[in-house]
Amino acid sequence: MSGSPERVTTDGGASDDDVTDVIVIGDGPAGSALALACHRAGVDVVLVGDDAVWAATYSSWTDDLTEPSVAALLDVDDVVATVSSEVWAYGARAHELPRQYATFDNVRLRSALRSGVAHRFARVNAVVSGTVGSIEGHRVDLDGGGTMRARIVVDATGWPARFARRGAEQPHAWQTALGVVLAEPPVGELGQPTFMDFRQVIGLDGAPSSVGPHGVTTFCYSLPMPDGWLVEETVLAASPAIEPIALLPRLAARLGRHPDELLADAVRTEYVRIPLGGSLPDAAQPVVAFGAAAGYVHVATGFSVATSIRAAPRVAAAIVGALSTTPGVVDTGTVTDAVWPTALRRTRVLHDYGLEVLLQLDDDEVRSFFDGFFDLPADDWRAYLRVDSPPSQISAVMTRLFRSSSWQLRRRLAGRNPAALARLLRP
Repeated sequence: MSGSPERVTTDGGASDDDVTDVIVIGDGPAGSALALACHRAGVDVVLVGDDAVWAATYSSWTDDLTEPSVAALLDVDDVVATVSSEVWAYGARAHELPRQYATFDNVRLRSALRSGVAHRFARVNAVVSGTVGSIEGHRVDLDGGGTMRARIVVDATGWPARFARRGAEQPHAWQTALGVVLAEPPVGELGQPTFMDFRQVIGLDGAPSSVGPHGVTTFCYSLPMPDGWLVEETVLAASPAIEPIALLPRLAARLGRHPDELLADAVRTEYVRIPLGGSLPDAAQPVVAFGAAAGYVHVATGFSVATSIRAAPRVAAAIVGALSTTPGVVDTGTVTDAVWPTALRRTRVLHDYGLEVLLQLDDDEVRSFFDGFFDLPADDWRAYLRVDSPPSQISAVMTRLFRSSSWQLRRRLAGRNPAALARLLRP
């Protein structure tokens, strides 16, 4: 559904002359989740965006959606499209992962996350911020000449954030992918749900194939979808970014198909570009960042949607507290702290170190790394694959993985400064 630039989907949308408590710019999953959490908390909030279709594939482990913070926003069973109970991963060896994995129904998820929320269909050109204590508040300038005013403005426009300032540092790397949805599951092991398959691609002649980007580690991701079966070749991490279309020959070879034939048979095709690592938003600024705009992207998986849904009630509670402290424009320091609490900033440092290590490993070392990773107890690698795990858990997982690795891989994991790694992993 699309609307005119001035449309409001529910009663209570602010007019140009009103001052709203909160404006959330960006009506993707993250912005919609935060707007809903604010609405449920009794905040006068308007979600602003152009109502673009949510075309990407959004997925999550189901046990990451069972927390009270998620239940406060939606009934997960109502928004899940497919659930896979038997999921596999491959380094050099096969690993059956004892967790359920789900993909979202984007239409139902969008409807659930916007339930009752005032939604203005508009493109935002600029945000002009007042000063703390100003009764005028922030001014949001809309495409076409309209304006809105709010006491708090949140940027949920995705990376790199259109209105919230980020540090100067660019992403450490990019995860890019090319996926095709086929009418039927592929023949062989990729015809079962597969989280990561790092195995060497075997060509039609039965020999290992190096087709595709040179010197770049990729894995295959394979899942049932409502409209078929998604098979996606994904760059684990690369800098500079590898264009998704460059992955087509490798994906086709993995499936034993000609590239042109594979594209012709696809129900639809996905092209993915995800930033990994890099600076978090500047804390000393008037506009709050949230979701991918705030760096809620896991450096190993590229996932961010479930993290944003879990964080939304926590950030909404901080917004309620901040709104109660003063009239007019609000000092958003406590809200920014809720987006990235101190502990989770340390978690991010640990994850960024892991990303830097992965960027230095060759294909065989990556396979060895993920064999060791998925050999860990499920609770360990489950914790590592979350942006919001306590840093003590992340450092414990990294320590266990280091100790269980071969001496050759340990030297790579320790990098050029083992003492620095030891300090980093200290609880």
